[in-house]
Amino acid sequence: MFTQLQIINLLRNELPVVAGADCAAVSAHTFNSIHSSIHYLSACTKNTMEHRHFRAARSCFGLAEKVYREGDAMVKLLIENVFVYANVWTKTRNAPSPLPADIVPDVLYKIHLKQLNVSSC
Repeated sequence: MFTQLQIINLLRNELPVVAGADCAAVSAHTFNSIHSSIHYLSACTKNTMEHRHFRAARSCFGLAEKVYREGDAMVKLLIENVFVYANVWTKTRNAPSPLPADIVPDVLYKIHLKQLNVSSC
């Protein structure tokens, strides 16, 4: 299991590589906490989808899955509530709807379906 600090460092090092130019500019506060780091992961993933860079999007989703599987309870909640529920599946300008099945890992897609069932959407 990764610590929150290890996950912050993982995201700091890997997000620019997997998402490239689709990541927004990094501010001084981007990687100050696990919460802001997951928000940044979510924003980068959403941008890759808007720009239809599906290979980069698949890598971002894979990184989110890795963080979810290896993180502690707080990290899992953040991935479920910030990455999956609040940001990634919201309608974006150019992103296909629904998301292509081969982009989203099964673990994250099951979380999304569970959230839909709970909210009766």
